[in-house]
Amino acid sequence: MKTEKNLQDYLRLQAIKNGMTFDKVESRSRKGFPDCIVVFEGVVAFIEVKTPAGTGKLSASQIRVIEDLSEHGAIVWVVSSKNHVDLVIQAIEGVAMVKKEQLDARA
Repeated sequence: MKTEKNLQDYLRLQAIKNGMTFDKVESRSRKGFPDCIVVFEGVVAFIEVKTPAGTGKLSASQIRVIEDLSEHGAIVWVVSSKNHVDLVIQAIEGVAMVKKEQLDARA
């Protein structure tokens, strides 16, 4: 992966391949909002994609937004490699599985 766009495309393809909904966010109202949203079986994850070369750094506004979303219980990840994407996809599946088990236990 050479660019953020390449990595974002990989995230999109992996999310769709695993039955997830993927959306690229174009936030004009909140500077620093994460690049993508992935939804799977009731789990909503906000994902910030950074340059795979490791040169991309979070801006102050991105840090503020990530902290704000996290403080409100949102799932937020920052990815900068295919390996990170793969781990995030697995984590989303895991959270969805736990959530389903908890709901089934209540029934």
